[in-house]
Amino acid sequence: MTTPRHILSAGILSASALVLGTFAASAADLGAVKVPDGAIEAPTAPTTTFGIEASPEFYGRSSGSNALGNYADTAVKASLSHTFGGVWVLGGSFQATLKEDDTQQYYAEVTGGYKFKFDKFTLTPSVGLGDTWDATGLGDHKDSNALYYAFYLAGDLKLNSQWTWNVFNLRYRDAFDYQWITPKAATGITYSFDAYNSVYTNAGYSWKDTGGGLKGDKINVAFGYKRSF
Repeated sequence: MTTPRHILSAGILSASALVLGTFAASAADLGAVKVPDGAIEAPTAPTTTFGIEASPEFYGRSSGSNALGNYADTAVKASLSHTFGGVWVLGGSFQATLKEDDTQQYYAEVTGGYKFKFDKFTLTPSVGLGDTWDATGLGDHKDSNALYYAFYLAGDLKLNSQWTWNVFNLRYRDAFDYQWITPKAATGITYSFDAYNSVYTNAGYSWKDTGGGLKGDKINVAFGYKRSF
């Protein structure tokens, strides 16, 4: 059944795509930058990035029938982002979490952030607005939709032209209408084949508080690919 929040979720993704398209069209209208005769124009750095990620998750603590380290679910996420002015980043993502009990939870989110660049180190704070639905574990029937907000802080250290250490990626997330505090910390590494293609892996740990206090939740290992253009 289509609900207002399903419509809102679709609207979030549509709005993200529309804004990205508007920025791309505006950039095209500006035309090419002219250079003096005889000078070689430098290649334009890619500004739009598509990503795909798969992340198996395991229980981060023993609770009931779930033992520490047991398989919990696999999250599959697709993302699209656009960087403008070299520092502002607007993005959108869709994630499906396929749980071991044959249920699913979905997320749609838009984010906006700013890159602070310090030589080889980049610090990126960002904010997000999203919706999660289906097997959320929220509400009387454990499947209520929840609009949420999130704050992120990422720190990346460029080791050389190919390797980047994703030193930390921190998240604080909570729902507007439910107590759903779900922070996370992760670290990882990225390998760039060139300016357009890269792969990465990271490991993270998340916590959850749905009313009984903040407790360990999941351990994850993610593998992803990004294509920039």
